[in-house]
Amino acid sequence: RADKRKRTKHNLPELITNTVNTLDPILRRKKIVLEIHHDKIDFERRVFPIDIESIVYNLIINSMEAFESSKIVERHIVIQLSTDDMFHFKYYDNGKGIDPIFKDPYDIFKFGTTSKVDSNGEKIGTGLGMYIVSSTLREYNSAPKLINWKDCFEMQFSIGG
Repeated sequence: RADKRKRTKHNLPELITNTVNTLDPILRRKKIVLEIHHDKIDFERRVFPIDIESIVYNLIINSMEAFESSKIVERHIVIQLSTDDMFHFKYYDNGKGIDPIFKDPYDIFKFGTTSKVDSNGEKIGTGLGMYIVSSTLREYNSAPKLINWKDCFEMQFSIGG
């Protein structure tokens, strides 16, 4: 059956900023400093807001979990937004990076892939978070590009108009 929802025009930087602001109380409680750097250029695109929100939520939740399982005291997340003929989103956290069990770091975007285990070594992660990021980006003809994953986590993507 045809999808009856309609993508409406939204300003992506504003949508992302509002999503981050919603998470502010949780970030404060977890002692995570999140900065958004933005070139202040609007970029409107027809999107489902929940798609963009789910990308941001999943990235931040993964960072929170990485911080919780590390000894990092000063927890930082930086989101850099810029616009030219495309919208560019760059995400960075100073967490521990991608678990070395992943020989190919892009495997984190595969369905059901997780490095989260309990004290008995049993997998407890769903492997959905980063899969949602990747599959949602595909809906907008984009893909995540990993920049650094060894001692932090840094990725970017771009969305066209």
